[in-house]
Amino acid sequence: MLGTRALLNAGLPGLPLAMAALPVYVFTPMLYASEYGMSLSLIGALLFGARLIDTAQDPLLGVWQDKLSSTALRRVTLLMTVLGLAGFFWLLLPETGLPLAWQMAASLLLVYTAHGWISIALLRYGAALSRHKHERERIVAWREGLSVIGVLLAAALPATLSTRYGIKTGLAAFAALLVLASLLALWAFNRAPLAPAVPAAHPDWRIVLADRRFLALLLVLLLNAMAMALPATLFNFYVADVLHAPELAGGFLLSYFLCAAASLPLWLRLAVRLGKVRAWYVGMALALAGFVLVPGLNEDNRAAFWLVCIATGSALGADLAYSTAMVADIIDEKVHGSGGAYFGAVSLVGKLALALAAGTALPLAALAGYTPGNSANTSALILLYAGLPCAVKLIAWAWLARLRTQLEGMP
Repeated sequence: MLGTRALLNAGLPGLPLAMAALPVYVFTPMLYASEYGMSLSLIGALLFGARLIDTAQDPLLGVWQDKLSSTALRRVTLLMTVLGLAGFFWLLLPETGLPLAWQMAASLLLVYTAHGWISIALLRYGAALSRHKHERERIVAWREGLSVIGVLLAAALPATLSTRYGIKTGLAAFAALLVLASLLALWAFNRAPLAPAVPAAHPDWRIVLADRRFLALLLVLLLNAMAMALPATLFNFYVADVLHAPELAGGFLLSYFLCAAASLPLWLRLAVRLGKVRAWYVGMALALAGFVLVPGLNEDNRAAFWLVCIATGSALGADLAYSTAMVADIIDEKVHGSGGAYFGAVSLVGKLALALAAGTALPLAALAGYTPGNSANTSALILLYAGLPCAVKLIAWAWLARLRTQLEGMP
């Protein structure tokens, strides 16, 4: 049984990883438009293109990791950490005299490649660290809980620092804090338990593509991730134009992620009593119940939106606790802990869900007549913010139900 210190050391790298992810999409467009004069259309094209490459390369990174020895994997991961931090600084502080678009594209690719490599390496490590399913759930919970703390820091610090010192200086200061957090994570991870050696298990995509149970679970993960990404894409528009409370957006987000982190221990206990599949049903039902309140809310009763954040944030805790733990169970049964290709597929699905959410929610809202800043036609926005995610979540529930007997028979 792993102790608290071991779990903390093993999960701490999730914190700087989460810190690095959010500012790239939230603050980079503002930085390049306001400070460097780049057009929004070009910024959007570069972000979209880099994300497509990032999504496509994740499975290849996973297969590559399966072919490396543990020593080589550790060295490459350290190199990726250095390159990722350098790319983050380069993205925020591009060189003068060089083409700005080229610098943005190159730095984004550095950040995305390093982030994808380290994320997959951590997922593989957590899967190999323990053969006991409840122990793996604790490993996942610690890693995801620390990642949520990283998200909270990424949501609060850049905005606070940018307001006080200006966006360019504020983001540079945040990057310096990210370096410190990364050094702390490396120090802690160096003291984490070593994962047992596992056989290579023919690390290619033939294993993954032949695993029908995993592919079916992958569809559940894709649908469930889309159900989370759709409201995230439209969140600021809903708060501003339906609730008329843009000043509360930060507080709403904070309560959402805090509830996700705080609920993780409860979901772990529920999984012990009910099993992961049945417990995940409860989490999905809680998310659906939270969104039921949304159509009846407006600026007169916007305080009730805190309940939506609490319910859906707590439901996010179930998603974090069970999704990768189930993947780890399948890997343990199929390839005895070696699963870079599997986790590469999981990473691909997560990024694909983000791309699909952004590529469907915003165009559909515009097609339905919604325009940002206009409160006269928000019915379509409300439907897309709450109704569409619920529909996608119900489909994910149905697919999970089809897999229930297969998943409950895993170790």
